[in-house]
Amino acid sequence: MSHDYFTRGAGPVGVRTIEVHDAGRAGRSLPVELWYPAAEQHRGADLDDTTRDRFEVAPGVPEQLQSALRDAAPGSGRFPLVVFSHGAVSHRRSSSELASHLASHGFVVASADHVGNTMGDLFHDLAGGRERGETRLGTVEQSAVDRPADVAALLDAIVGGVDPEIAAVVDGQAIGTCGVSFGGWTSLAFNQIDARPRACFPIVPAWGKGPLKTEGLSDRVDLSAWGRAVPTFVLAAERDALILLASVRGLYEQLVEPKRLGVLRNAGHVHFVDHAEERHEELRKMWLSGLMPVDDPDIDFAQIAEDARPFSELCPAEHGSDVVRGLCLAHMQAHLKGDGEAADWLASDLGAVFDQRGIALAVE
Repeated sequence: MSHDYFTRGAGPVGVRTIEVHDAGRAGRSLPVELWYPAAEQHRGADLDDTTRDRFEVAPGVPEQLQSALRDAAPGSGRFPLVVFSHGAVSHRRSSSELASHLASHGFVVASADHVGNTMGDLFHDLAGGRERGETRLGTVEQSAVDRPADVAALLDAIVGGVDPEIAAVVDGQAIGTCGVSFGGWTSLAFNQIDARPRACFPIVPAWGKGPLKTEGLSDRVDLSAWGRAVPTFVLAAERDALILLASVRGLYEQLVEPKRLGVLRNAGHVHFVDHAEERHEELRKMWLSGLMPVDDPDIDFAQIAEDARPFSELCPAEHGSDVVRGLCLAHMQAHLKGDGEAADWLASDLGAVFDQRGIALAVE
């Protein structure tokens, strides 16, 4: 294999934050993170702890680092655009490792905060917002309406030149979608309302029957209404306590070709996001303590915590990072760049490829 899909690319990565305003939805405003190939003059600064970007998810949350240089000048060329959608009550930088990995290989990645369904909204409400009557966290049903429209507004704004420097390097004819959990559902639902995406990579997508009652979400999406073939690679976790593997298999069966399904053995729901072990244990604590944003007596969060098991009983976080970086990059290379080598690699015995890395991955 001449191309290494697991290792960060040779190019430096820039990152910037913009605001996207949707006048058609009462002026809805979305903070957006953009990762992109940076100019050669920035080489190394995106990986140096003294210069790479630092950010705060919400007040009181420890500062985090990402491997990108804030407000770097973009590199030269035209690059495919991948729109990433975060999970429920998460945030736009939740998969910065994946985003910066794609950018280092020649992609622009855009991720919006789905306002009303973010970690910041939750923390605001828990810190007294509810008591003051200033609740920010909306319902799942409202977010299901907002999310696909958010992606449409984001695409329109970027291609339309909301940031002229980024618009100048984006190939508006090569667009892919990706997302985790509720964001995975979003990446699928968007294809129903917009024909621009040429590739889709849903990760543990919210779908079908399960402990979170996600059948209502899957009922909203008519996969037959896409009206075109969209190459889709679905990534699932074998021991997902939130989105059951059987439900993801049901989704996969309904998708039209070309499609692939990858299942990471002994992995949990958040194995594919940044700081997977920390996030997993934080969620288990919330489930056990009852500090959950979903007020539904039919959801047994204590049972979910029991089914999730401690992270120490699951596969290493590095396995999830390798799987999502390698497969998502190859999928986008193959279908947004027309890379025949990537297509051949995806069609190979991927189980054997990952087995050589000590990772148990089943691929259909």
